[in-house]
This record gives sequence, C-alpha cells and structure tokens, in this order.
Amino acid sequence: MNGNNNNLLRDIIDVEKEIQQSLDRAKGEMGAWLETRKKELNEELEREKKELAASFQRSREDLASSAVSRYDDLVKAEEKRGERIVHLKHDTIAGIVANHIHKILPG
Repeated sequence: MNGNNNNLLRDIIDVEKEIQQSLDRAKGEMGAWLETRKKELNEELEREKKELAASFQRSREDLASSAVSRYDDLVKAEEKRGERIVHLKHDTIAGIVANHIHKILPG
C-alpha cells in the first residue's frame, strides 16, 4: 500500500507541475499579448495625435484665410464708401452736415 501511496503522491505532484507549467505559459503568452496590444495602441494614439494636429493646422489656416478675405472685403467696401463721399457735391455735404449738426452742437 505504501508504494501505491508514493505513486499516487508522485502522480499528484506531476499533475501539479503540469498545471503550474501551463499557468506559467499562459502568463507568458498573456504578458506578450498585452505588450503587443499596448504597443499597437500607443502607435494608434500617435497616429491620431498627428491627424488631429494636422486637422487643427488646416482649420487654423482656413480661419486665417477666411479672416483675411473678410478683412479685404471690408476694406474694399469702406474704400468705395470713401470714394462716394469724396465725390459728393459740396451742397449735398452741407445738407447732410446741417441735418446732423444739432447732434454735435447744443442749441
């Protein structure tokens, strides 16, 4: 009976060793998978950062271009307005000033 007990104990120890080896392999595989996934996610994050930076730069350039265009339009409109004022006849200007003089001078 003692020999059977030793064999049974040896079999149990062998199975425990197999289980431990399987666990160690699984841990190693999981660690490698996690490292690979972490690397992939970091690379994806860097790509997205670059895309966002490029998109931000394009938006900034578009806004700047739009602002310059609006500024140019305003300048042109004011230049035309100035030209119209310059070409007004003296009598017309005097009439406009007379209509608004009461706002400037009291009584």
